[in-house]
Amino acid sequence: MQVAIIGAGPRGLTVAERLLNLADSQLSINIQLFDNYAIGGRVWDPFLPQNEKFLMNTIVEQITLFSDDSIVNGGTPIAGPNLYQWCQSHAQDFLAQHPEFPNAYHDILNNIDANQFVPRGLFGVYAAWFYEWLQKYNKLANNHTLEFTQQSIQDISQLANKYQLTLNDGSSFLADQVVMALGHADNELTAEELKFQDYAHQYHLSYMPPAHPAEVELQHFSAQDTVLLRGLGLSFFDYMAALTEGYDGQFIRQVDNTLRYIPSGKEPKIIAGSRSGFPPHARGENQKTTSELYQPQFFTLPALDALKAANHGQLAYHDFKSLLIKELTYKHLLNILNSDQNNLAYAQSEQLKQALLTSPDLLQTSQSFGLIDTPFDIETIMHPEKHLADNVDYQAFIIDYLNDDILDARQGNKVAPFAGSFDTLRDMRDLIRLLVEKHYFSDEDYETFLEDFNAINVRLSVGPPLYRIEQLKALIEADIITIMAPEISISTENGKFVMRDKRGHSAFGNVLVEARLGAIHLQLAKNPLIQNLRQKGWLVSPTYTRNDQSTYTLDVANIDLRTFEILNAHGQVQPNIYLYGIPVEGVKWFMTVIPRPGVNTIILREGAWIAQHILSQA
Repeated sequence: MQVAIIGAGPRGLTVAERLLNLADSQLSINIQLFDNYAIGGRVWDPFLPQNEKFLMNTIVEQITLFSDDSIVNGGTPIAGPNLYQWCQSHAQDFLAQHPEFPNAYHDILNNIDANQFVPRGLFGVYAAWFYEWLQKYNKLANNHTLEFTQQSIQDISQLANKYQLTLNDGSSFLADQVVMALGHADNELTAEELKFQDYAHQYHLSYMPPAHPAEVELQHFSAQDTVLLRGLGLSFFDYMAALTEGYDGQFIRQVDNTLRYIPSGKEPKIIAGSRSGFPPHARGENQKTTSELYQPQFFTLPALDALKAANHGQLAYHDFKSLLIKELTYKHLLNILNSDQNNLAYAQSEQLKQALLTSPDLLQTSQSFGLIDTPFDIETIMHPEKHLADNVDYQAFIIDYLNDDILDARQGNKVAPFAGSFDTLRDMRDLIRLLVEKHYFSDEDYETFLEDFNAINVRLSVGPPLYRIEQLKALIEADIITIMAPEISISTENGKFVMRDKRGHSAFGNVLVEARLGAIHLQLAKNPLIQNLRQKGWLVSPTYTRNDQSTYTLDVANIDLRTFEILNAHGQVQPNIYLYGIPVEGVKWFMTVIPRPGVNTIILREGAWIAQHILSQA
C-alpha cells in the first residue's frame, strides 16, 4: 500500500505514526510525506529566525506528538515524551547530532520550565526528532517504510483506483491513499487589499497583506516610520515583538513586578486596532497538571440534550449560550468564594456554594447572600468601553484594563476569578465540537454560533501568554504603541494610510500591516493543489439553509464527517482522499490547536481514525 501524506506538520506526522504502529507487520506499506517546508511544517519552521523568538500559545508540558490511552478508539498507543520531557531528555543530544539547527535552541533548553511558553521553532525541532524516531527507534518492520520529500504537491489526478500526485518539480508519485493535512493557505488579495497595495506603490508606502508573521520582513523601518497594525489577535503580538525587541528595545522587570520598556530609539511608532478594539485576555498562569480538565456542573451533554429535546430536536443558540455563560459564571463565583476576596463567613460561603448548584439565577443567588463581586457580565467582558465617557483618556483606560487583566491572570488558570473561568472554556471545547459535528443547531442558529460565539471564544480562551500582555502595557506606557478604540476603519488620504475608530480618533501612517493570517477561503486560496482540486469539483464548499429558505455558504472544504474523505460536487465521497484540519474549519469547529497529552486531543484522535480507515482498506 502506498500512502501519500501532504503536509508534515503535527497532523501529517500523527497519521504517519498511527499507520506505522497500527499496521499489521505482514502488510507492505510505504508512507511518503510531502511538504514544501521542513518536517514540522510551515508554522513551526525552526530555520526561520523569527521562530527562535515568537512564542507558542500552549505551555511546553501540554504539547505532544505521541498518542496515549486517553485517545478514544485510537488503537494501541506508543509511549513517548511530551515536549517538556523531550527537552529534559533527548533534546541536547539530538541538537548535537544535527548542527543544521540554529544555536539559539541550545540556549533555550538551558532554562526551561514545565509551565513555560517556548519558541515555535523548538516544536519544529521536536517534530524533526519525532520523524527520526519513527524511522529509526521505532524499529519499522522490513516492509514498512517512511520517507519525506521537501516539495509541494501541485495536483492530484485519478488513475483507475489510484491517485497520481504531481510535485512542483514536475515528477509524480502514485498512491493508493492520500491524506491532506494542509494547514493555512495563503490567499489571493481581496479587492480592498489590492487597493491598499496599489496605493502603497503609488505613494511609496509599505503595505503588508495577511501572512505568517515569521515570514514577513520587518527590519527595514526606523523611528521616522508610523506602522498601522490592523488586528489585535495572536499575530499582533508577533508583530509587536518584532517591531520592539526586534529593534533592540528591552523589557526590564521592576521591583514592583511590573515590566518597563527601555526603547532603543530605533523603533517605529505603532498604532494598533481591530473591530473589537481589545486583545484576547491573557492566559492565566498555569496551575493544571498536564492532562487536567475542568468538569462542568451545568454545561453537560445531558443538559444540552434536554434543551435540544425541548426545542423540537434542535438546540437553540440562545439556550446554548445561556447555559455556557452560566457555567462560566459559576466557576467565576466559586473562585471568588475560595479566594481572599470573599467577604462572607465560612458557613455562609459553604451554603452559597450549595445554593448555586440548584440556582436558576446565579447572580441573583450570590447577591442574596451578600457576596461582593465584580459580576461575570458577558456584554461588559466583550465591550469594556461601552459606558466610557466621551472625554476619557483612552490610553489610560486601556492601561488600566490591561493591568486588571494581568493581576487577574497572575492568580492562575484554576483560581483566578476571570482567567480561571475563561480557561474552563478551553477545557470544554470537545463538547462544543460534538454539538457542531452532530448538527445540534439549525442551520440558522449555526450561522449565529459562528458569528457570535467564535468572537466570545477568541476573546476569552485564545489569548497570548501573560508576558505578552505585560509587554503591551509597558509599550503603551512608553508611548511606543497606541491602541485605537473599537470598530476601526482603514482608508487612504493625502498619500498616507488612515486608521479611524468609533470614538473619533484618527491616525496616519506610512506602513499598514494586516496583523492576521488570511481567512480560510477556498475560493481565494493560492495553493495550486487547492485550486486544481476545486476546479475538478473535488473540493466543494457546503451550503446551509436558513429558516426563511435563503442560503449561505461556508468557503471551506466539505468532508464526510465519519471518514474524513472529501465530498465532491455531486455530494459523493471521493474515495481514499482524506482532508482534516484547518481547511475544514466551519464543517468542524476550532481546528487551530496543538496536540495535548492525556485529554483525548482532537488532532491525535482524528489522525488515528483516518489511519485506521486507511488500514481497513488494505
